[in-house]
Amino acid sequence: MKLKTGIKRLDELIGGGIESGSRNILYGPLGTGKTVFAMQFLWQGLLEQETVAFDVMDKPFPRLRSYFNSFGWNIAPYEAKGKFISIQAFPHFEPYPKDPRVTYFSLDSFDEMKRIDQLLSEKKITRFAAGDFSEQLFSLYDLKYMEPVEDWTINWCHFDNIVNIDIMTAATQKDISTQQATDLDLNKAHNIFLFRLNKETCQRELRIVKIEGTKHPLEWLPFRINSEGLQLLRR
Repeated sequence: MKLKTGIKRLDELIGGGIESGSRNILYGPLGTGKTVFAMQFLWQGLLEQETVAFDVMDKPFPRLRSYFNSFGWNIAPYEAKGKFISIQAFPHFEPYPKDPRVTYFSLDSFDEMKRIDQLLSEKKITRFAAGDFSEQLFSLYDLKYMEPVEDWTINWCHFDNIVNIDIMTAATQKDISTQQATDLDLNKAHNIFLFRLNKETCQRELRIVKIEGTKHPLEWLPFRINSEGLQLLRR
């Protein structure tokens, strides 16, 4: 079954949406539209009466609610009904209070990560987004730790029929450990969407470099972000 992204022209190009049970990577520099893509995908799920979840890495959760609201996507009622499950792997420090609507956990514990995933499966989520990760974050973990984490994630989304999306920000400079960690993540993904800012045209663009089981364009696709989210432009 394919789940609509909420980006109408993109759904038309990829045969209706992203296949359930797949692991997806949104990869590119800062400010290129990756998080908006993920947010729009989750919002579409809410419109379809699905249960979705977001694990925020790079900002406190109230900032994410404000970001959703800027597009007219009010997730608070869905949080209250248990249809939008809020997760925070972002570090939390005392004395600042925790948000009672958010489930907090640490990426350093594989067992804790698995427990959270199983909790989400029990809630019957269909869409899960995580990020924004940085390439440097992955390089901090030993590959012997990261490989079973990746394999667990693939099994989890496949057998529980979840579309999993990871948002990854590309490093401006890479050492060997960063490249190895990124290669591991990308090689394990079923579908990969690249994002960039075309400096010649001053347009954001995305490119589908890998998507299993469907025809898709290979060229860079220009898009804009407006009050309704991400919209592909016609050439």
